[in-house]
Amino acid sequence: MTAVAAQTIPRKRWAIDRAQLVILLVAAVMLGSFLLLVLWPKQCELSALGSAVRRERELVSRKVRTSHEGLYVSARTSGLRKTQGLLDRRLPPEPRVAEFLQGIGERVLAEPGVAHEVQRGEPAVGGAAPATPLRLRLSGPVEGVYRCLAGIEGMERLNRFRRVHVRRSDDGRGVVADADIVVYHLPRAAAGARPVEEKPSAGPPSPTPPSAEG
Repeated sequence: MTAVAAQTIPRKRWAIDRAQLVILLVAAVMLGSFLLLVLWPKQCELSALGSAVRRERELVSRKVRTSHEGLYVSARTSGLRKTQGLLDRRLPPEPRVAEFLQGIGERVLAEPGVAHEVQRGEPAVGGAAPATPLRLRLSGPVEGVYRCLAGIEGMERLNRFRRVHVRRSDDGRGVVADADIVVYHLPRAAAGARPVEEKPSAGPPSPTPPSAEG
């Protein structure tokens, strides 16, 4: 009986180690796919959006200048308002971190068994746009944590994952993911260049009639 028990113990240990190894391998594969399929396209989108912001800023500045000169510019007012609304949602003129944290909470609540903690850092200026850093910790089942990370990255508000580290939880039943996130907003100069609300004009200015001589 002693020899049989001695042989059974290593088998049980191997079964436990193999289960832990499977969890770590699944976490590594999901993390790798997250980096390749999510973070890299997000970096390309950030660069493209930075160029779009600069183009729209120049367009708005031209429209504001022409309106100050008294020219008829109401034809594209609707399009400019739609563009401004899109920029407000993607890159608001102020940090609005509370709204982003609320969005994180909603995505965590949608995943049973997942808990989260968030620490806010000091805002940083530089790069394509000012940003507020966040330190996010998610803990729970592998699938739920992965869906939360993907859902947060896919939020309408522009954000970027700078670092994601996944490890096995202490009880061995799930994983713990630590992520460094930056949330972007428009700089003050760009926010100040937005057009003011214009009243639609009745039409282009009428020409001045020639004065009678003699």
